[in-house]
Amino acid sequence: MKFSVVIPTSRPTTLGAAIRSIQAQTATDWELLVVGQGPSEPIREIVEAISERDARVQYLHLDQRGSSRARNAGIRAASGDIIALTDDDGQARADWLAVLMRSLADEPEVAVVGGALIAPPASGVRPARCPELIPAEALYDPVASKRRPPAGWDWIGANVAIRREIAEQVGEWDEHLGVGSEFPSAGDTDYKLRLEALGFKMRSTPRAVVDHTYGWRTGFKAVLALQRSQARGLGALAAKLTMIGDPRGTEWLRMWWRDRLLRWLRQREPQRLASDLRILWHFCNGYRTCLANYRVDARGLLVKFPDLRVAQGSSGVAWEKGLLPRDLTSH
Repeated sequence: MKFSVVIPTSRPTTLGAAIRSIQAQTATDWELLVVGQGPSEPIREIVEAISERDARVQYLHLDQRGSSRARNAGIRAASGDIIALTDDDGQARADWLAVLMRSLADEPEVAVVGGALIAPPASGVRPARCPELIPAEALYDPVASKRRPPAGWDWIGANVAIRREIAEQVGEWDEHLGVGSEFPSAGDTDYKLRLEALGFKMRSTPRAVVDHTYGWRTGFKAVLALQRSQARGLGALAAKLTMIGDPRGTEWLRMWWRDRLLRWLRQREPQRLASDLRILWHFCNGYRTCLANYRVDARGLLVKFPDLRVAQGSSGVAWEKGLLPRDLTSH
């Protein structure tokens, strides 16, 4: 079972640690595809210097930024049986690939295994945020459970492995969602829903660990940017659901309004209200912008109006009305 590890990157300062963590894996049958985006000379130099000593490490380059676009490029170039995805600001623990391998070997019917992304101790600087996910040991079978995931189940794009043949069936990551795109989050949630729509079983495990070593965003500017990205991407995904006739699109919109207003009514904190209203504005702006300027093509991908060409007979899966579950609104 050979792994193709894909790392999208635009940050040379943290990339070296991420690469070294893959080189330190106890499982040795892997290739690493580092996909640089935008101006990349320092990134290229780092990767090529490493690849001279370790031929398993390869460099790909994209002129346009976008984590989903980079993942697609890495998956297209991959030769492994399993595609493992992580980011350039984390470090996989030495048994990361071995745990993923055991999980997939023990359960041949499982299409995807997602692990934990663990934040390091805080530095004490405030405000600060670090994305983190520690899922339960759980198996989600969308068919048997009637699309109701078990408690604690989840995965994110910074720590997930998918069988190659399943990735080919699902199709590309949506390049208009995710870091570096107009809607800079929710690419993994979108992909998760498309896997679920096809009925693929997915496991989550806290045993496959990537440490989010450089994941802290500190200071007002960084925290506000993170909040904006997350809210805007989720708003766009809600609009995408609305466009395919899934009622959760408008349900999510109502939920975001309701939750923030109810929290303020309970706490009566003006500072909290200002923060929540700003986040809500970005969610609604993402929803409105996506709804006004994009459509969903036959592959289940967003396409902007000037480039709109509905793909007929293309690879991937079309989203169907009413196909997606109503219980993933927290992602």
